Amino acid sequence: MITKITLSAKTAAGLDKKYTRVVITEDPLTNHRFVETATGETEYRQGVGKFIEVSPRTFRTFVRTIVQSLKSHKVEYASIVVNRDNFPKLHQYDESWFASTMAENLTLAAYDYTVYKSKPDTKQSLKEIILAEQTTVASKNGFRRGTIVGDYVNKARDIANTHGDDLTPMMLASTAKKLAAGTPVTVKVLTRKEIIKEKMNLLHAVGKGSHNEERFIIMEYWGGGKLNIEKGRGKLKSNKVKVAEKPLILIGKGITYDTGGLNVKPSGSMHDMHMDMSGGSCVIAAIVAAAKLGIKKNIIALIPTAENAISSHSMRAGDIVTAMSGTTVEILHTDAEGRLVLADALTYSARYNPRVIIDVATLTGAALVALGQQASAVMTRDQNLEATLRALGEESGDLVWPLPLWDEYKTNLKSTRADISNIATNFSKFGGAIEGGMFLDHFAPKGVPFAHLDIAPRMDSIASDKLAEGATGEPVRLLIAFLEQY
Repeated sequence: MITKITLSAKTAAGLDKKYTRVVITEDPLTNHRFVETATGETEYRQGVGKFIEVSPRTFRTFVRTIVQSLKSHKVEYASIVVNRDNFPKLHQYDESWFASTMAENLTLAAYDYTVYKSKPDTKQSLKEIILAEQTTVASKNGFRRGTIVGDYVNKARDIANTHGDDLTPMMLASTAKKLAAGTPVTVKVLTRKEIIKEKMNLLHAVGKGSHNEERFIIMEYWGGGKLNIEKGRGKLKSNKVKVAEKPLILIGKGITYDTGGLNVKPSGSMHDMHMDMSGGSCVIAAIVAAAKLGIKKNIIALIPTAENAISSHSMRAGDIVTAMSGTTVEILHTDAEGRLVLADALTYSARYNPRVIIDVATLTGAALVALGQQASAVMTRDQNLEATLRALGEESGDLVWPLPLWDEYKTNLKSTRADISNIATNFSKFGGAIEGGMFLDHFAPKGVPFAHLDIAPRMDSIASDKLAEGATGEPVRLLIAFLEQY
């Protein structure tokens, strides 16, 4: 059952008595209790600690904690009154941000994935939360934005949580079409035959081992006014378009299941690889959310999707494949497949004459070694883009932290048999996340700001997130903030 989350101008006292009033106190976070008032209402008093010490990060987690507490205590109806003025460290952001943040995190914390439960527990589910005493236009606009953002983060989580047999590349393409239905987002899907015709040989190499054929999903949203595109070739007729009209490109890795290929993953490292398309799910959700929000930008989402399977047709370690760009790639490891499909997508993106490109991928376990599970890695040569993504990460809650893309790392990927190899030719265990970023940087269109987000650290939720187990839906919030503000 989906929890209804609404905004009301009424005071908490003006609401029906069935609503448990959530009262925030300066008690320690561990202090929480139910109190029956003299007038017969029920209050749930939840400590947050000293108001002056609450930061944007701790505030988001606190909002989620409220929802978790209400669910654990089987509360069905609740009202919450939160006064932004009480929290000085939140004043760096405006009232709209505050309401949006509340709506987003209430929505994210209320989410549960029970599709595969034969008997999901719905008897005592949290049915409704009212955010009371919200009267300003800014809070109403913020709440609307936050509700849409939270909803589409959850849609990305739904997609990523779906197991591989129920979400093949063809099914992911169908899901993208369904999600975009009724919006200005158009969806085109290239089949295996068309992928081969386009010479996306890296994408085909990854997908050819499976009977579930690879696809290339193209989603276009012309919120800033459609550019003149030459028929049949997909190239802009002129590069002299205004910078503001050039599209922002999002590319998402869509590996619907990853066995590792012939370099098969070890036991215990494969069962959650239906979530290896989390980058794709986030990019799909982000572009549709942008359309729902009416963002006046031109946005393109490209999702190369395949199943990295094991069969007599699978790519082999040692194969050399010519990429769409003409670069020859020596495949030294078949479990470094995500960068292969993204490489062809990066080449394809050049025909849109983009203003900026961001790729999103659960690319490497090495990113978890580097950063733990608290933040995604961001790699870019553009310092302004890095600073923007870090700042928007703090603002949105989808945290990112930089790793370098220095030329000194290029030599690791220099192949003796081909132009480039897909992993370090000496099979080094060091700097694996950077290695993936350097490979992608080789294929990124020159002269275009490009950032690679390795979201492997944020693929699964952890206890401190105060979210349901499974996909986090990150970095949908960051991508939407970026599309709004870049």
